[in-house]
Amino acid sequence: MTQDPAITHVAYHLPGRVDDVGSWGRRARQYAAVPGLERAGMHRYHRATGQTAIGLAASAIRQVMLASCVAADTIDCLVYVHTLQGSIAPPPMSLPGLLCDHFGFTHAETFSLAQQHCASALGALRVIRAMFVARPHMRRVLLVGADVMPLEPERLMRGEGIMGDGAFAALVQRGGATNRLLAVGTHCSGLGWRGTSGLDSPSIAARQFLAARSLISTTLRQAHCPPEDLQLILPHHLDLPAWYRLLDSLRIPRERLFASNFGRVGHVTVSDPFINLADCDDVLVPGRPFLLFARGVGGFCAAAVLCR
Repeated sequence: MTQDPAITHVAYHLPGRVDDVGSWGRRARQYAAVPGLERAGMHRYHRATGQTAIGLAASAIRQVMLASCVAADTIDCLVYVHTLQGSIAPPPMSLPGLLCDHFGFTHAETFSLAQQHCASALGALRVIRAMFVARPHMRRVLLVGADVMPLEPERLMRGEGIMGDGAFAALVQRGGATNRLLAVGTHCSGLGWRGTSGLDSPSIAARQFLAARSLISTTLRQAHCPPEDLQLILPHHLDLPAWYRLLDSLRIPRERLFASNFGRVGHVTVSDPFINLADCDDVLVPGRPFLLFARGVGGFCAAAVLCR
Protein backbone atom coordinates (compact mmCIF):
# COMPACT_ATOMS: atom_id res chain seq x y z
CA MET A 1 0.00 0.00 0.00
CA THR A 2 1.24 3.49 -0.79
CA GLN A 3 2.54 5.58 2.09
CA ASP A 4 1.21 8.85 0.65
CA PRO A 5 -1.01 10.93 2.96
CA ALA A 6 -4.70 10.51 2.26
CA ILE A 7 -7.81 12.35 3.47
CA THR A 8 -9.77 9.31 4.57
CA HIS A 9 -12.61 11.12 6.36
CA VAL A 10 -13.94 14.67 6.20
CA ALA A 11 -16.90 16.45 7.78
CA TYR A 12 -18.13 19.97 8.36
CA HIS A 13 -20.51 21.85 10.59
CA LEU A 14 -22.48 24.95 9.65
CA PRO A 15 -24.63 26.98 12.06
CA GLY A 16 -28.35 26.42 11.71
CA ARG A 17 -29.13 30.08 11.05
CA VAL A 18 -29.27 30.75 7.28
CA ASP A 19 -29.45 34.32 5.96
CA ASP A 20 -29.73 35.65 2.41
CA VAL A 21 -27.50 38.37 1.00
CA GLY A 22 -30.41 40.79 0.62
CA SER A 23 -31.15 40.62 4.35
CA TRP A 24 -27.46 41.01 5.08
CA GLY A 25 -27.27 44.10 2.84
CA ARG A 26 -30.14 45.77 4.67
CA ARG A 27 -28.81 44.85 8.10
CA ALA A 28 -25.24 45.96 7.30
CA ARG A 29 -26.45 48.97 5.28
CA GLN A 30 -24.47 47.83 2.26
CA TYR A 31 -27.34 47.84 -0.22
CA ALA A 32 -25.14 48.54 -3.23
CA ALA A 33 -23.10 45.38 -2.67
CA VAL A 34 -26.02 42.96 -3.03
CA PRO A 35 -26.37 42.91 -6.87
CA GLY A 36 -22.63 42.26 -7.22
CA LEU A 37 -22.79 39.41 -4.72
CA GLU A 38 -25.64 37.82 -6.60
CA ARG A 39 -23.71 38.10 -9.88
CA ALA A 40 -20.78 36.42 -8.10
CA GLY A 41 -23.04 33.44 -7.30
CA MET A 42 -23.73 34.29 -3.65
CA HIS A 43 -27.27 33.96 -2.32
CA ARG A 44 -27.22 32.51 1.21
CA TYR A 45 -24.76 32.04 4.05
CA HIS A 46 -24.74 30.50 7.52
CA ARG A 47 -24.47 32.76 10.54
CA ALA A 48 -23.40 31.77 14.02
CA THR A 49 -25.67 33.28 16.66
CA GLY A 50 -23.87 32.79 19.94
CA GLN A 51 -21.84 29.81 18.69
CA THR A 52 -18.07 29.99 18.98
CA ALA A 53 -15.30 28.81 16.69
CA ILE A 54 -14.31 26.10 19.15
CA GLY A 55 -17.90 24.89 19.36
CA LEU A 56 -18.20 24.64 15.57
CA ALA A 57 -14.80 22.90 15.35
CA ALA A 58 -15.78 20.40 18.04
CA SER A 59 -18.95 19.49 16.12
CA ALA A 60 -16.96 18.78 12.96
CA ILE A 61 -14.34 16.75 14.87
CA ARG A 62 -17.05 14.70 16.55
CA GLN A 63 -18.48 13.70 13.16
CA VAL A 64 -15.08 12.64 11.82
CA MET A 65 -14.21 10.60 14.90
CA LEU A 66 -17.56 8.79 14.78
CA ALA A 67 -17.27 8.07 11.06
CA SER A 68 -13.66 6.88 11.20
CA CYS A 69 -13.97 4.78 14.38
CA VAL A 70 -10.34 5.55 15.25
CA ALA A 71 -9.33 5.72 18.90
CA ALA A 72 -8.62 9.19 20.31
CA ASP A 73 -5.19 8.15 21.59
CA THR A 74 -4.08 7.18 18.06
CA ILE A 75 -4.23 10.79 16.78
CA ASP A 76 -0.59 11.89 16.44
CA CYS A 77 -1.17 15.57 15.72
CA LEU A 78 -3.96 18.15 15.53
CA VAL A 79 -3.42 21.09 13.17
CA TYR A 80 -5.85 23.97 13.59
CA VAL A 81 -6.27 26.54 10.80
CA HIS A 82 -8.24 29.78 10.73
CA THR A 83 -8.32 33.23 9.15
CA LEU A 84 -9.93 35.53 11.72
CA GLN A 85 -7.97 36.46 14.82
CA GLY A 86 -11.07 36.01 16.95
CA SER A 87 -11.24 32.34 15.97
CA ILE A 88 -8.32 31.42 18.21
CA ALA A 89 -8.17 31.50 22.01
CA PRO A 90 -6.01 34.32 23.42
CA PRO A 91 -2.83 33.50 25.37
CA PRO A 92 -2.18 31.78 27.68
CA MET A 93 -5.00 29.57 26.41
CA SER A 94 -4.58 27.36 23.33
CA LEU A 95 -7.62 26.50 21.25
CA PRO A 96 -5.92 23.45 19.65
CA GLY A 97 -4.89 22.38 23.14
CA LEU A 98 -8.44 22.80 24.41
CA LEU A 99 -9.72 20.60 21.56
CA CYS A 100 -7.15 17.91 22.39
CA ASP A 101 -8.17 17.99 26.05
CA HIS A 102 -11.87 17.83 25.18
CA PHE A 103 -11.56 14.80 22.88
CA GLY A 104 -8.83 12.96 24.76
CA PHE A 105 -6.13 13.27 22.12
CA THR A 106 -3.55 12.49 24.79
CA HIS A 107 -0.69 11.64 22.41
CA ALA A 108 -1.25 14.45 19.92
CA GLU A 109 1.11 17.30 19.24
CA THR A 110 -0.77 20.41 18.16
CA PHE A 111 -0.26 23.79 16.55
CA SER A 112 -2.20 26.36 14.55
CA LEU A 113 -1.61 27.97 11.15
CA ALA A 114 -3.31 31.10 9.92
CA GLN A 115 -1.10 33.52 8.03
CA GLN A 116 -2.00 32.15 4.60
CA HIS A 117 -5.55 33.21 5.45
CA CYS A 118 -8.19 31.27 3.48
CA ALA A 119 -5.47 29.18 1.81
CA SER A 120 -4.16 28.03 5.19
CA ALA A 121 -5.97 24.68 5.23
CA LEU A 122 -4.51 23.53 1.91
CA GLY A 123 -1.16 25.03 2.89
CA ALA A 124 -1.31 22.87 6.01
CA LEU A 125 -1.50 19.76 3.80
CA ARG A 126 1.98 20.64 2.59
CA VAL A 127 3.20 20.80 6.19
CA ILE A 128 1.48 17.51 7.05
CA ARG A 129 3.05 15.76 4.08
CA ALA A 130 6.49 16.98 5.19
CA MET A 131 5.79 15.75 8.71
CA PHE A 132 4.96 12.29 7.39
CA VAL A 133 8.28 12.22 5.52
CA ALA A 134 10.30 13.42 8.50
CA ARG A 135 8.53 11.26 11.09
CA PRO A 136 8.00 7.67 9.93
CA HIS A 137 6.15 6.83 13.16
CA MET A 138 3.41 9.40 12.45
CA ARG A 139 0.20 7.79 11.18
CA ARG A 140 -2.74 10.13 11.76
CA VAL A 141 -3.18 13.91 11.70
CA LEU A 142 -6.45 15.71 12.33
CA LEU A 143 -6.74 18.91 10.29
CA VAL A 144 -9.38 21.26 11.69
CA GLY A 145 -10.53 24.73 10.64
CA ALA A 146 -13.14 27.14 11.98
CA ASP A 147 -14.05 30.81 11.72
CA VAL A 148 -16.82 33.01 13.12
CA MET A 149 -17.19 36.59 11.89
CA PRO A 150 -18.25 38.86 14.80
CA LEU A 151 -19.14 41.95 12.70
CA GLU A 152 -21.86 41.75 10.05
CA PRO A 153 -20.52 44.60 7.83
CA GLU A 154 -17.15 42.85 7.63
CA ARG A 155 -18.58 39.77 5.89
CA LEU A 156 -18.21 41.36 2.46
CA MET A 157 -15.28 40.01 0.42
CA ARG A 158 -15.11 42.91 -2.03
CA GLY A 159 -17.65 42.04 -4.73
CA GLU A 160 -16.59 38.39 -4.84
CA GLY A 161 -18.56 36.80 -2.04
CA ILE A 162 -19.84 36.93 1.49
CA MET A 163 -18.19 35.26 4.44
CA GLY A 164 -20.25 32.70 6.32
CA ASP A 165 -19.44 30.93 9.59
CA GLY A 166 -18.52 27.27 9.85
CA ALA A 167 -15.94 24.59 10.50
CA PHE A 168 -14.46 21.44 8.97
CA ALA A 169 -12.39 18.49 10.16
CA ALA A 170 -10.37 16.09 8.02
CA LEU A 171 -8.54 12.95 9.08
CA VAL A 172 -5.26 12.64 7.16
CA GLN A 173 -3.76 9.15 7.38
CA ARG A 174 -0.56 7.62 6.10
CA GLY A 175 -1.23 5.02 3.42
CA GLY A 176 -4.97 5.64 3.18
CA ALA A 177 -6.77 4.01 0.27
CA THR A 178 -8.95 6.95 -0.75
CA ASN A 179 -8.30 10.63 -1.55
CA ARG A 180 -4.52 10.15 -1.76
CA LEU A 181 -2.50 13.37 -1.94
CA LEU A 182 -0.57 13.41 -5.22
CA ALA A 183 0.73 16.98 -5.15
CA VAL A 184 0.24 20.23 -3.24
CA GLY A 185 1.48 23.72 -4.05
CA THR A 186 1.26 27.20 -2.56
CA HIS A 187 1.82 30.73 -3.83
CA CYS A 188 2.36 33.96 -1.93
CA SER A 189 2.62 37.55 -3.06
CA GLY A 190 2.12 40.57 -0.81
CA LEU A 191 1.06 42.55 -3.89
CA GLY A 192 -2.52 41.40 -3.32
CA TRP A 193 -2.83 43.04 0.08
CA ARG A 194 -4.84 46.26 0.09
CA GLY A 195 -4.10 47.19 3.70
CA THR A 196 -6.54 49.74 5.08
CA SER A 197 -7.02 51.60 1.82
CA GLY A 198 -9.97 49.48 0.73
CA LEU A 199 -9.21 50.38 -2.88
CA ASP A 200 -9.70 47.71 -5.52
CA SER A 201 -7.60 47.59 -8.64
CA PRO A 202 -8.08 45.71 -11.92
CA SER A 203 -4.39 44.86 -11.80
CA ILE A 204 -4.89 43.00 -8.51
CA ALA A 205 -7.63 40.84 -10.05
CA ALA A 206 -5.40 40.16 -13.04
CA ARG A 207 -2.52 39.10 -10.80
CA GLN A 208 -4.81 36.83 -8.82
CA PHE A 209 -6.07 35.22 -12.03
CA LEU A 210 -2.56 34.62 -13.37
CA ALA A 211 -1.29 33.32 -10.03
CA ALA A 212 -4.17 30.84 -9.76
CA ARG A 213 -3.69 29.65 -13.33
CA SER A 214 0.05 29.21 -12.87
CA LEU A 215 -0.29 27.41 -9.54
CA ILE A 216 -2.94 24.99 -10.82
CA SER A 217 -0.85 24.20 -13.90
CA THR A 218 2.31 23.66 -11.84
CA THR A 219 0.58 21.45 -9.27
CA LEU A 220 -1.00 19.34 -12.02
CA ARG A 221 2.43 18.83 -13.61
CA GLN A 222 3.84 17.74 -10.25
CA ALA A 223 1.04 15.19 -10.00
CA HIS A 224 1.67 14.05 -13.61
CA CYS A 225 -1.95 14.88 -14.31
CA PRO A 226 -3.05 16.61 -17.55
CA PRO A 227 -5.84 19.16 -16.96
CA GLU A 228 -8.28 17.13 -19.03
CA ASP A 229 -7.87 14.17 -16.65
CA LEU A 230 -9.36 16.06 -13.69
CA GLN A 231 -12.76 14.68 -12.85
CA LEU A 232 -13.71 17.59 -10.58
CA ILE A 233 -12.44 20.87 -9.15
CA LEU A 234 -13.47 21.70 -5.60
CA PRO A 235 -13.12 25.50 -5.26
CA HIS A 236 -13.26 28.25 -2.70
CA HIS A 237 -16.58 30.11 -2.94
CA LEU A 238 -15.54 33.47 -4.36
CA ASP A 239 -16.50 35.00 -7.71
CA LEU A 240 -18.11 32.17 -9.68
CA PRO A 241 -17.81 34.01 -13.05
CA ALA A 242 -14.05 34.36 -12.49
CA TRP A 243 -13.85 30.62 -11.89
CA TYR A 244 -15.48 29.95 -15.26
CA ARG A 245 -13.00 32.28 -16.97
CA LEU A 246 -10.14 30.46 -15.26
CA LEU A 247 -11.42 27.06 -16.40
CA ASP A 248 -11.80 28.35 -19.94
CA SER A 249 -8.17 29.51 -19.92
CA LEU A 250 -7.05 26.08 -18.69
CA ARG A 251 -9.30 24.35 -21.26
CA ILE A 252 -11.13 22.47 -18.55
CA PRO A 253 -14.88 21.99 -19.14
CA ARG A 254 -16.96 24.25 -16.90
CA GLU A 255 -19.15 21.38 -15.74
CA ARG A 256 -16.17 19.94 -13.86
CA LEU A 257 -16.36 22.76 -11.34
CA PHE A 258 -18.31 21.70 -8.25
CA ALA A 259 -20.31 24.92 -8.02
CA SER A 260 -23.52 24.02 -6.19
CA ASN A 261 -22.28 25.29 -2.82
CA PHE A 262 -21.55 28.87 -3.95
CA GLY A 263 -25.12 30.02 -3.47
CA ARG A 264 -26.04 27.58 -0.69
CA VAL A 265 -23.10 27.98 1.69
CA GLY A 266 -21.31 31.20 0.82
CA HIS A 267 -17.61 31.56 1.58
CA VAL A 268 -16.47 29.80 4.77
CA THR A 269 -12.83 30.99 4.84
CA VAL A 270 -10.55 27.94 5.31
CA SER A 271 -13.34 25.38 4.94
CA ASP A 272 -14.69 25.72 1.38
CA PRO A 273 -12.73 22.96 -0.43
CA PHE A 274 -13.29 20.51 2.43
CA ILE A 275 -17.01 21.27 2.58
CA ASN A 276 -17.12 20.48 -1.13
CA LEU A 277 -15.10 17.29 -0.64
CA ALA A 278 -17.60 16.09 1.96
CA ASP A 279 -20.58 16.97 -0.24
CA CYS A 280 -19.31 15.27 -3.42
CA ASP A 281 -18.27 12.04 -1.70
CA ASP A 282 -20.77 10.00 -3.72
CA VAL A 283 -19.86 11.77 -7.00
CA LEU A 284 -16.11 11.20 -7.17
CA VAL A 285 -14.98 8.24 -9.27
CA PRO A 286 -12.33 5.94 -7.73
CA GLY A 287 -8.93 5.98 -9.42
CA ARG A 288 -9.32 9.40 -10.99
CA PRO A 289 -7.70 12.70 -9.85
CA PHE A 290 -9.44 15.84 -8.63
CA LEU A 291 -8.25 19.23 -7.43
CA LEU A 292 -8.86 21.39 -4.36
CA PHE A 293 -8.15 25.12 -4.54
CA ALA A 294 -8.33 28.09 -2.19
CA ARG A 295 -7.28 31.73 -2.29
CA GLY A 296 -6.72 34.08 0.62
CA VAL A 297 -6.22 37.82 1.02
CA GLY A 298 -2.65 39.03 0.74
CA GLY A 299 -1.91 37.22 -2.51
CA PHE A 300 -2.03 33.66 -1.11
CA CYS A 301 -3.38 30.67 -2.98
CA ALA A 302 -2.98 26.90 -2.62
CA ALA A 303 -3.87 23.85 -4.72
CA ALA A 304 -3.86 20.13 -4.01
CA VAL A 305 -4.32 17.23 -6.41
CA LEU A 306 -5.77 14.06 -4.92
CA CYS A 307 -6.74 10.68 -6.37
CA ARG A 308 -10.00 9.12 -5.39
